[in-house]
Amino acid sequence: MTAKRVQLVVVSEDKQHDCFIRHFLLKSGWNRHQLRSRVASKGKGAASQWVLAQFPQELRIYRSQAGYLGNGLIIAIDADTRTVPEIIVMLARKCEEAGIAPRNQGDRVVFVTPKRNVETWLAYLRGESVNETDAYRKYDCESDCRQDVDRLHSMCGRGILDGHPPESLKFACGEYNRIKP
Repeated sequence: MTAKRVQLVVVSEDKQHDCFIRHFLLKSGWNRHQLRSRVASKGKGAASQWVLAQFPQELRIYRSQAGYLGNGLIIAIDADTRTVPEIIVMLARKCEEAGIAPRNQGDRVVFVTPKRNVETWLAYLRGESVNETDAYRKYDCESDCRQDVDRLHSMCGRGILDGHPPESLKFACGEYNRIKP
């Protein structure tokens, strides 16, 4: 993609989500100037609630610019103890409450919804056996996830996730097809 006005907005709960997604996008051919991040402020309430509240606004903005080739939106929110479908229903309800139609099939809008949280995916990518109920260690520095994301990108290039990947990661891989460059 070469057009400068092409933009992909990433709305996420925290810097770890943002770093994970941005690194994956850069490895996939997106240009850093095409990406814009909106990350929940630390210590200002529940980050997941912030993402839920931002989604209808960002979806409205996305749709107003949808004529631009390659325009897209990524919403990153942990499922925590909920299921991925429950989070998708919550996002749709927020849209309905705001008077905007929920995401439709033609929207270049991706839901990245790790269950329990993104650290589950990172542990899997480090080769650990994981489940989607336990909590896994966080990195001291968010950018330490780059090797893990490189592994994910390699697996995606082969078209298969190794071992026993978390179901929420398999779902996210399918979601990525909505915006693939």
